[in-house]
Amino acid sequence: MERDWMEDDAALAAIVNLIVVLADNKYYLGRRLSEWVVGAPSLEGAVAAAALAQEELGHARVLYPLLEELPFPGRPSPLERGNGRHRRYAVSFVVEPWSSWVHAVAGLALIDPAINTMFEHLTDSTYVALARRAARILQEESFHSEYAEGRVRELAETSEGRCALQSCVDGLLPEMLLWFGPQHEPGVEALRREGLIAGENEVWRQRYLNRVAPLLLEVGLRLPAHLSWNRTRSAWEYEALPWEDWDQLERRLRRKAKL
Repeated sequence: MERDWMEDDAALAAIVNLIVVLADNKYYLGRRLSEWVVGAPSLEGAVAAAALAQEELGHARVLYPLLEELPFPGRPSPLERGNGRHRRYAVSFVVEPWSSWVHAVAGLALIDPAINTMFEHLTDSTYVALARRAARILQEESFHSEYAEGRVRELAETSEGRCALQSCVDGLLPEMLLWFGPQHEPGVEALRREGLIAGENEVWRQRYLNRVAPLLLEVGLRLPAHLSWNRTRSAWEYEALPWEDWDQLERRLRRKAKL
């Protein structure tokens, strides 16, 4: 069964892209977090952040080898083997070094939940090796979520911290909505057809917003002006997203988000 979908060129290209996107975001999230471990406001927080950074990098390391198993010409090489690869399949927020600890908190609070949303829809994938890794990674992610929520609440206790966090949310959250892709995206349709992933773009986006928006609102942060909850439909509504600024292959904004 597993070999069957590998003969579908569209599905094979899409699963390669998905794996490298997940791995690159994990790699950069771990790398950027490790650079700001010393910026944590407490010793306990710093120790926990160091552990999280290692786990994020570890998640990237278990995903990259999957690329070598797939019969896809010119597949991307792991970033951990050097910087020879020019393409970076990660959101713009993590590609460049962060300027403050607040960026580390925002990255954990808004990027990790998006990645986890995708892993949750991969646990029954017909690509068994990926399904097993997704399930294993999700087991380790519960502490990541607790840590991120705690740090968001800490920052929001002061007006200065809340303002800095708001700036990150304003720049990052719109990019994360784009990250899930437009409805009826051809690559996603190919993955769904072969049973490689469950759900679809808008389902993922709604699940992600249900995960992150309540915390942001709870601590007094504003959502982007175009984003609101429709009680009648029990769904998040938003204006048309700027797909013209979005790189579908690298899953990131072509223009760096304003931070």
